[in-house]
Amino acid sequence: MDIEEFERALGDCLSIATRAMPDSPMMSIALRAEGGLRTVACTDARAELLDELQSVTGQGPCVDALDTGEPVTSADLAADPRWSRFTAEAGLRSLHAEPLKSEGLLLGVLTLYSGERGGFAEATRVTARVTAGHIGVLFRTALGAARLKEVAAQLKEALNTRAVIDQALGIVMAQRRCTSQQAFEVLRHVSQDRNVKVYQVAAGIVRKVTGEAPQRPRFEDPPPRVRPRTR
Repeated sequence: MDIEEFERALGDCLSIATRAMPDSPMMSIALRAEGGLRTVACTDARAELLDELQSVTGQGPCVDALDTGEPVTSADLAADPRWSRFTAEAGLRSLHAEPLKSEGLLLGVLTLYSGERGGFAEATRVTARVTAGHIGVLFRTALGAARLKEVAAQLKEALNTRAVIDQALGIVMAQRRCTSQQAFEVLRHVSQDRNVKVYQVAAGIVRKVTGEAPQRPRFEDPPPRVRPRTR
């Protein structure tokens, strides 16, 4: 899952959640970023501006939810003294911020905004909590996919490197009429003496004998599986 797919999935979460909320609030997902918050999905452009306002002023429900790891609610901002700078510019009446957590880490916040006083219906707050949980699962899935991709890349590199070393071993075995283990010991000793990697020693041997840089085989990813259509 790449960044675009991940952010699109977050947007889908908001769309589904909005349809289940009787209050139909504006919603946003903002992630913790260097120097503040970064909105990655929202149901209304104004929600993104409100996230940014909190990031700039350094105060607001999003900031508090990230600081405490607990939900933050205000049923009437006009009578709420907690965020005077934010409230003066926001033009809102109600809001609810739900922290986003994954594997014990506080990653961001899901925020509901409304121009109506009185807060949000219980069904809306429940949906917000459930949605925050789903987003946490989505984070874990995306992180797992990224880790798997990194491991696959490391495996490809190891296979490519090993192929060059095998070429050098064949050359040393032919020149010295020795076993593969003895040939590897030769590469290892040269590696230690020169303080370079065994792969670099192997590549140098191949280049010296053939006059060309060693050709590293390419290990391609298997084609994606196509699910059979159900009739």
